[in-house]
Amino acid sequence: MGQLILKVVGAVIVIAAASACGEQKARALALRVQHLQQFRRALALLAAEISFTRPVLPYAFKTAAERSSFPARELLLEAAVMLLAGGELTAREIWKKAVDRVLPETCCTAADREIIESLGASLGVCEQEGQLNQIRLTMSQLDCALEEALGQKHRSEKMWRYLGFAGGAALVIFFL
Repeated sequence: MGQLILKVVGAVIVIAAASACGEQKARALALRVQHLQQFRRALALLAAEISFTRPVLPYAFKTAAERSSFPARELLLEAAVMLLAGGELTAREIWKKAVDRVLPETCCTAADREIIESLGASLGVCEQEGQLNQIRLTMSQLDCALEEALGQKHRSEKMWRYLGFAGGAALVIFFL
């Protein structure tokens, strides 16, 4: 009797763990969409800030960050703090460092990272119009990545949930 109870408890634990893994993967797909949307909104705020108030770059980052959400807020604040601290690094290098620090905490892919990192190419180098053009280009690339992420989410979210449960159930059957 005790052995049967242990087997049932073990089976429940295996199925629950596998289901949790599937749920985590499905949630990561949804979070990627959310993170890309946040980056898109933050860049729109940054473009408006640069276009209309014409502040120095760190202050534009700071203002856009104040009206943004995670992870864009952290990225812009990190870049603003490093720019204000000064030093020998260029704005491009600072942007890359900020991306390196913040993006590992997100569900963004390597392709998403490249898009966001590419914004640094014109930061602090080009005049206002060049920076705005780079921001618009990055926003359009983020739109494409967002469209792809939404498609992937719709195609794969349920599959990962079912796969987690089914994988756990298959393991239980295999071990019985």
